[in-house]
Amino acid sequence: MSNFSLSSEGPSRGGVFLVYGLYIARFFTGISLLVGVILAYILKGSSAGLVRSHLSWLIRLFWYDVAFIIGCAVLFGACFITEPPGSSGPGQLLFLIPIGIFALWNIALLVSLLYGVRSLTQGKGPLPDRFRTLGE
Repeated sequence: MSNFSLSSEGPSRGGVFLVYGLYIARFFTGISLLVGVILAYILKGSSAGLVRSHLSWLIRLFWYDVAFIIGCAVLFGACFITEPPGSSGPGQLLFLIPIGIFALWNIALLVSLLYGVRSLTQGKGPLPDRFRTLGE
């Protein structure tokens, strides 16, 4: 396990908590995620150690979220092409695939954000050691 040090210069953990809060608010308002990633990019420039690792992970989570949203939208569009709205048939069940993927992604994102907040309060990195390669 690698140890992180808090730098006396640069942003404090309070800024990272704010970014985490904006990401969690994403589940209620869509724009807060965009504000959070902009703030994360701004804070990352002058950060080091533990703060920088959390900000890097939050930026990566933003791009994962964008990819999942685009992927689910494409799948949903493909469902509309294969089984147009208003028709009845077994193809209507295809709509459950992108909805299920999107729901699972949102659960995983929320768990990751809550774990990150807990880890930051304990002075640890944003991911458990077994998942450390995902954050690098």
